[in-house]
Amino acid sequence: MTDSKLRSTDTGEELTERQRLILSALVDEHIHATRPIGSKTLAERAELNFSPATIRNELAELCEHGYLHQPHTSAGRVPSEKAYRFYVNNLAVTGSLPLDKLSWIHSQYRHIEPDPDKILRLSTKLLADTVKHPAVAVEPSPPAPRLTGIAIKPVSAQTIRVSCTYSSGQQHEFVVRSDRGFDIEQINRLSSVIKQQLNNLASAVPPEEVTAQAGEETAFEKVLAAVRRQLLASDESRVYVEGTAYILEEPESQQPSYLQAVIKALGEQQMLRELLTMAGTTQQVAVLIGSEHAIPQLERCSAVLSRFRGPSNRRGILGVLGPMRMAYPEVISAVSCVAEQVGQVLSGEAYHSE
Repeated sequence: MTDSKLRSTDTGEELTERQRLILSALVDEHIHATRPIGSKTLAERAELNFSPATIRNELAELCEHGYLHQPHTSAGRVPSEKAYRFYVNNLAVTGSLPLDKLSWIHSQYRHIEPDPDKILRLSTKLLADTVKHPAVAVEPSPPAPRLTGIAIKPVSAQTIRVSCTYSSGQQHEFVVRSDRGFDIEQINRLSSVIKQQLNNLASAVPPEEVTAQAGEETAFEKVLAAVRRQLLASDESRVYVEGTAYILEEPESQQPSYLQAVIKALGEQQMLRELLTMAGTTQQVAVLIGSEHAIPQLERCSAVLSRFRGPSNRRGILGVLGPMRMAYPEVISAVSCVAEQVGQVLSGEAYHSE
């Protein structure tokens, strides 16, 4: 499997080996069956040599650990966001995209002109058609202005003013409100923590580790999200979207709120830029599940993203947006493959022979 840049390191260490096997099997089964999974179904899987009664007991334990939930008393279990994160973190699959699909993707780039617009239109369409989920990309663009300073000052008990200074000389001020309110000690701590993350903020990437104490996390995330929005506000790089119609084929689209949220998000370029920039600063694949990308409208979705090389060593980003119940091994492989091809074509390294 392609190395993945993950927002969480949850490896299920509190689980027994049997529970880990059962959980992985249940998530895999649910991804393909799209329905709650019961103990009898799991007992039929060859890799699980356990009785239905044993599996049923372990499923109850996994529910208590927060990995599963049961829609109805008599129904099977459904994975939680925590279960999908465990599943992705413990993937040990390589080359999970079928060879015929890999060959087909490679063949589409053999004679294409190294024009970013044509390449990204082709790439998002290829990606969407391969995994049957919407694909998105942002064109290679110059580095965002570097955040060189930040100051936080109280305005009232529940409001703070944040002042940002950028390497371009620009300055932005905005206010952040919190129902919990702010005290001086918390303001100082927020300022200190955010200053330690200036490099991450400059690339609009949420920090890997938030050191805020209990009760401060919400305030920290609000400030961080506001700074990120300011950084993205001046970004005029083009966003590409293909495969929107595939949303209608997802069982999740039967829920009007899910369908409305995803379609709306795919039409908002700034929201997509915010999501795409979370791919990080390397070409490794980033997997963001549910609330990990901190975009409330997409809390029931996952994104698989990768950076790629553009002209003059600029970096673009492409990826897939879909339900948490997506075939992660195949999607990760497809995103990695297409990102690699895009980088090779734009850098003149692509294979052009018959």
